[in-house]
Amino acid sequence: MKNYLISLFIITTILFSVLSGCNKQKKETFHIGFSQCASDVWRETMNKEMVMTAALYPDIQLTILNAEENTRRQELQIQELINKNVDLLIISPNESGPITSIAEEAFNQGIPTIIIDREINSDNYTAFVGADNYQIGKDVASYIANMNNGRGEILEIRGMEGSSPAKDRHSGFMEVLKNYPDLKIKKSTEGKWLPGIAARKAEEAFKQQDFDIVFGHNDVMAQSARRVADSLSIKNLFVVGIDALPNLGMELVEQGVLQASFIYPTGGKKAIEIARDILTRKAYQKQNILGTSVVDSSNVTVLRLQMDQVMAFQDILNRQTSRIKEQEVQFNDQRSLLNVALISLALLVVLSLWLAYYYTMIRRRNAELDHKNKAIENQKEQLQNQNNQIREMNKEVQRATQAKLSFFTNISHEFRTPLTLIQAPVNEILSSQDIDKVPSVKNNLVLVRQNSDRLLRLINQLMDFRKMDAGKLRLNISKVNLHQLIEEIYNAFIPLARQKNIDFSFDCPAKNRIIHLDVDKIDKVLFNILSNAFKFTPQNGSIRIYVSPVDDTKTKIAVADSGPGIPPEKKNKIFKPFYQQDEHRSAGTGIGLSLSKGFIDLHKGEIVVADNTPSGSIFTIILPDNKELPATNNLKTVTDISPQPIIDEVKKDTNSDDFFTDTSHPKPSLLIVEDDEQLKSYLLQLLSSDYSIETASNGKIALSLLEKKQADLVLTDLMMPEMDGTELTGHLKSNIETSHIPVIMLTAKAGTEQKTEGIETGADAYIEKPFDPKYLKVRIKKLIELRRTLRSHYQQNIGNFYSDETNDHTSSIDRKFLSRLHSTLEEWYTNPDFSVEKMSEIVGLSRIHLYRKIKALTNYTPSEYISKFRLHKGMQRLKNEKGNISGIALDVGFTSPAYFTKRFREEFGKTPSEAIEE
Repeated sequence: MKNYLISLFIITTILFSVLSGCNKQKKETFHIGFSQCASDVWRETMNKEMVMTAALYPDIQLTILNAEENTRRQELQIQELINKNVDLLIISPNESGPITSIAEEAFNQGIPTIIIDREINSDNYTAFVGADNYQIGKDVASYIANMNNGRGEILEIRGMEGSSPAKDRHSGFMEVLKNYPDLKIKKSTEGKWLPGIAARKAEEAFKQQDFDIVFGHNDVMAQSARRVADSLSIKNLFVVGIDALPNLGMELVEQGVLQASFIYPTGGKKAIEIARDILTRKAYQKQNILGTSVVDSSNVTVLRLQMDQVMAFQDILNRQTSRIKEQEVQFNDQRSLLNVALISLALLVVLSLWLAYYYTMIRRRNAELDHKNKAIENQKEQLQNQNNQIREMNKEVQRATQAKLSFFTNISHEFRTPLTLIQAPVNEILSSQDIDKVPSVKNNLVLVRQNSDRLLRLINQLMDFRKMDAGKLRLNISKVNLHQLIEEIYNAFIPLARQKNIDFSFDCPAKNRIIHLDVDKIDKVLFNILSNAFKFTPQNGSIRIYVSPVDDTKTKIAVADSGPGIPPEKKNKIFKPFYQQDEHRSAGTGIGLSLSKGFIDLHKGEIVVADNTPSGSIFTIILPDNKELPATNNLKTVTDISPQPIIDEVKKDTNSDDFFTDTSHPKPSLLIVEDDEQLKSYLLQLLSSDYSIETASNGKIALSLLEKKQADLVLTDLMMPEMDGTELTGHLKSNIETSHIPVIMLTAKAGTEQKTEGIETGADAYIEKPFDPKYLKVRIKKLIELRRTLRSHYQQNIGNFYSDETNDHTSSIDRKFLSRLHSTLEEWYTNPDFSVEKMSEIVGLSRIHLYRKIKALTNYTPSEYISKFRLHKGMQRLKNEKGNISGIALDVGFTSPAYFTKRFREEFGKTPSEAIEE
């Protein structure tokens, strides 16, 4: 039975094929091959016209090959179409001469050949479709002469030298110019139909000569010339192009980019129509010359509207044609379905028997599959549980890793506080004059300082590695004299070179080379490489630094040593984190070179290691000039590069050891906010001789103390419990009662982000731990002196204290307070009943807080300040008006002229009458 069903199925299939074949009507199809020479807007329009026209004829199959302006490629593509036995060949030659032979070959083989747009150097073709380029050239010349009164100097941008349109347009153009002696081509250049080449040629011409008119052999070259002219600020240029496509030339004329464009029809539609006439043996003309017309401001709008209507009608026609084809396909499909239905009806009974035969087999197989599916589901569930366990384990590993990194980060920050307590006393002792009397103690202290500096470098290195690992490391770009930067690093290693008797040299021919880089990171890279070189170079060895430019944008820095070198199999491992050679495992942490490579990668540079001759290693850095990154600092000199703000500022203060020796004033008050008891004790010991000090262990306690008694300066740590230094500074600087108090932030966090956050909250200074004690004392002194200077300024300008001179050193809240206070006094000082209570009410502060604020800013009580303000206003009136003293006294708010005279003498040292006489 099975064989019978198979035979019946085969017979039915054959019957279906025969019925389907009988229903199909055999239609003759013509294959047209088109060789297009280039891709531009005009030729894409030609292609589109051909495709749309061919779609109207179901018996036409169109193949388009594009040579992309390559003559040799076009020859091969034409040969390919010939080999495919196309029924008709359409060619748009890239160059007339080279394409002539292959076109003649197709024609001689009996293939009808249509030449479109550009001519060939032969009459052996079936038909030609295109415009009269010679006539177009004449028409353009006549139009230019007419529009410019027969005068002007012309820049002509021609098409490709070997193409017939370029030659014919130029010849026709020159023919008409003979009739206009004052209309001359000052320069004729080849643009090869391309906007980029045309722009370059136009720029060269415009920079050499002046032109009144530009004639581009097509619109895109004319448009390029206009863009170049605009970029060079060339005005009143008359630009004419050819093509006038709706979405290019006409639009450019409408926008005023071109003054005119001549319609150059593509001929795509005409070529397909002639091709079909040839293939269906209808009459046709061999020469089909297409018409042209000028498009300028007088007719462009009408032409655009007409073209839009034509395109709309064409779109409707295309949709209707597509619908007809769809209906035809639908009809054929329905006829085929009818045949299938008839055959299927015959097969239905057979198939039902066949299905019954397999029903039992399918049930059996389904049972087997169900059993297997259950087993697979169980396995899938097990795998899912395992995956979940793996994910949880991975999360645990990530949490553990993050916890470790956070631990090392936090512990590294915590190292800075004990380092401060080591370095600060050591630096203080070393800076004293008595230490030179005990050389052995001084040597031991220098050793302590050197090793604490080394520990600080290791901490900073670990911080940088943590930031790099988290992807948070950023560059701080500066313009730097590279020779000065490296020379300073070189000088720092000279004592070590002398100690080990190492021949240490530095060679940098380009001493004035300026480069954009992150000074701190490059300094760390070179310091690390040189430290390794000195570590592994033996006594009497040699180390050399040489710098040379690779090109204008890259510089090579090489460090060569005569040490033991690095085995070849380990060179690709030394830049990996925590890698150490087995023989040097006790010589470092294994992150220095990894961090160095990370710094160089951030600069988009390269660092490699190679063997030195006869022994040792050469580390080479290729460093680009990162000038595309914004410079955060100006050009740095050697002293700028050297990170010694402490030394510089202390040197500027010639009396750095003599703090506030004026005994007529009480000691300035200082509030120290620090949670580390040892550091707090040290700061008390360091500063108590010059300041009256209060202490607090966190920001919350500090605010409570400041509410009771204000301080001249707040010195606060950054990281503290309950309220940290950033939050404390924000409270102080945002509160009008405390916004005038200078704040110095003392912290172990040395990152740029923390510094930025501290300064943004209003901190007046940001000092990293470990700090230099002398520098800290100078910074405190300078900030308090600045506050006293501002107070003196307010006292001297009491009638007009709110001036631009105070803006740089006065907080925005204080400026607003001063502005409001000044406005209030200007409005009320003439009223003798104006009191401190009234001023407190208007300004919006309680009497005690107003007292504290004005006292802190001017060292006057509010009542003293009102009185002095009135006296200064009286002085101004006396100088300007020379009026009655009693009247002026009453006008400025005094109820008694005698009291006014008394206070005036106390304030200015002279009577009002004496002031008038002056």
